[in-house]
Amino acid sequence: MRRWYALLAALALLASPALGAAPVTLTLLHFNDDYQLGAVDQGKAGGLDRLATVVKRVRQTDPEAMLLFAGDLISPSVESSVFKGAQLIDGFNRLGVDAATPGNHEFDYGPQVLQQRLAESRFPWVVTNVLRRDFSRLPGTHLVLTRTVRGIPVGIFGLLTTETAIASSPGPDILFLDEVGAARAAVPLLRRRGARVVIGLTHVSMATDQAVARAVPGIAVIVGGHEHEPLRAMVDGTLIRKAGSDARYLGVIRLTVAPDGATLNVTDELIPITDQIPPDPAMAALVQQYAARLSRELDVVVARTQVPLDARNATVRARESNLGNLIADIMRAAVGADVAITNGGGIRTNALFPAGPITRRDVLAWLPFGNIVVKIRITGATLRAALENGVSQVENLSGRFPQVSGLRYTFSPGRPPGQRILEVTVDGRPLDPQATYTVATNDFMLNGGDGYSMLRDAEVLVSPASGPVMATAVIEALQRMQTVAPQVEGRIQVAP
Repeated sequence: MRRWYALLAALALLASPALGAAPVTLTLLHFNDDYQLGAVDQGKAGGLDRLATVVKRVRQTDPEAMLLFAGDLISPSVESSVFKGAQLIDGFNRLGVDAATPGNHEFDYGPQVLQQRLAESRFPWVVTNVLRRDFSRLPGTHLVLTRTVRGIPVGIFGLLTTETAIASSPGPDILFLDEVGAARAAVPLLRRRGARVVIGLTHVSMATDQAVARAVPGIAVIVGGHEHEPLRAMVDGTLIRKAGSDARYLGVIRLTVAPDGATLNVTDELIPITDQIPPDPAMAALVQQYAARLSRELDVVVARTQVPLDARNATVRARESNLGNLIADIMRAAVGADVAITNGGGIRTNALFPAGPITRRDVLAWLPFGNIVVKIRITGATLRAALENGVSQVENLSGRFPQVSGLRYTFSPGRPPGQRILEVTVDGRPLDPQATYTVATNDFMLNGGDGYSMLRDAEVLVSPASGPVMATAVIEALQRMQTVAPQVEGRIQVAP
């Protein structure tokens, strides 16, 4: 790592240009974590066609406004299970992105797919702390970027969370270096290259962004991603701003700087991208083009089932389902957990699916909510409490009923709620209330949905920002398996 920092320092060769005379206001547009071309929230929010309209409006009055993307587009989404992120690279090329940093999901399909997407990009990618094992930069990326905006030399460095090494599939030849150390090396390098304003473009947690701002002086603004909610912080004079996810907002930062680059004023806002914004015609045509292709691809067979798959409410909300077993097994494997638990109400169609071909469209019918697989660590006592909640309203066919993998449980619906779980075993051994277990579940349950409030305080190992969409995980697992024949195995026993 010291060798890499020394190499960065050795690159600092360019002299600073002559200073200008008057303060200048720079406009930074930003968004992050955008997983699909079209609108979200039942069409009420987002959509690259609406975002393009707002970007064009800003650039009509400020042609040099910089559009920055703070990572995560290749995965996960149903679109990307088909197009592997190519649809968003196409959209970003047309949108006029000025710089992007990769997110952890850029590595989900492995290094070869990432290299293909980088090669297709007509905009620059910058990441300072991701290198190959020989300490060369990742092909298709820059360690740092410099460009002149309104006469002011602006430098950009990029950071990606080191969790990507275990949360995604970067392969064995990629190094993820300490984020703070990389920023410490990048800022003086950019200064020596002439940058008077330095911007961090990051895909790390807010806590890491704040640590960078505290440890590294001279950063005017950090434009971030990774968290999916709009976030803002001011640390030692450095603004940190994140714009949510799926183009629900366009962030706008206006930075007024003195000729020497000193920050005189900074303002920021989020512009909601709603269905009240008319779509940009050219981008709308692209969105519709991919939507039509996706519709055709959804009818493509991904696997075959040798047995009927039971998605009937009377099954998934009251007893063991072979489809519930299949989904829970895939969730557990997707994040490498000891066990999995998922709410039966998240499995839809209320139908018995016949033996035969399974299409992508079938999987989306079973799992329509866009829930994300997460991984948590909890005690055996908390796991038992989660199962108690799951069976507490079984007589009403409540959606909280737990379909499971890696464990077996027996419950009695005749006993009072909270006292219905009679026995739980994990890997053939009785559940230990004091031991800890890793659990694959979904983000809805992690947030306390369906009464699973006991999971809210769990230690999160794979967050909603890092986990796969349930439907995508199932589609990709079925493609690998090709043929399935899940059985009812006695994972859930009903006692009198």
